[in-house]
Amino acid sequence: MSVEDENKNFSVFLADAMHTLKNVITPIIAYSEMIRSGRVNNEKIMEIAEKIDVSANNAVKVCTDLMNIFRMRGKLMEVRLEKVSPFEILHYFYIMIENNLKQKHIEVENKLDPDVFLYADAEMLGSVFMNLLTNAVKFSPPGGKITAYGKIIDDKWYEVAISDEGIGIDEQKINEKLQNRTYYSTTGTEGELGTGLGLLIVHNTIERNGGSLRAFNNKNKGATFAFKLPLWKEN
Repeated sequence: MSVEDENKNFSVFLADAMHTLKNVITPIIAYSEMIRSGRVNNEKIMEIAEKIDVSANNAVKVCTDLMNIFRMRGKLMEVRLEKVSPFEILHYFYIMIENNLKQKHIEVENKLDPDVFLYADAEMLGSVFMNLLTNAVKFSPPGGKITAYGKIIDDKWYEVAISDEGIGIDEQKINEKLQNRTYYSTTGTEGELGTGLGLLIVHNTIERNGGSLRAFNNKNKGATFAFKLPLWKEN
């Protein structure tokens, strides 16, 4: 891809990201106006509060994605490799998106081994989990299930997989987009919007941590995004 094409592609992404950010912030304004009006009871206020929480988390994610892509383009992201627990990091980010899960009645099962540790950047790994989880929620049907599982490969790598029961993916298109560093976005099962940046950030982040990412459809239904990173070795 030429520099001109890359800049054009980034401009399109930036416009889409700003549009998405506006769309996730607008409901927050509307919900707050409903509360200030005094015309809603306590039960309704709790329902509105949960919706505000979901919209606010979506807004934070878009802002975080924007920040990360600018840092990547400016080569400002420093990788700090250390001993990290994928089980604990996944659990932390599961709690962060709990209200998003409740909105679609989606269950997350963390089957990662709590005794396995990776040699990776903890903050970057958190960004990977956040993007893969929200992506799985986006394409899961109401009442679906997301499963995280892992396996040790050749005593050197640990592969983490995030699997959903959703609508599946266009494997060829997604893998081509990732390899070409271009953005890919589609609407979720409940009309959820996205910037298309999340998977690109995941791909770049995993590579910078010395690993690799792959995406494929499951035999029954849904899709899986799997990445492998180096195992932590005690000296």
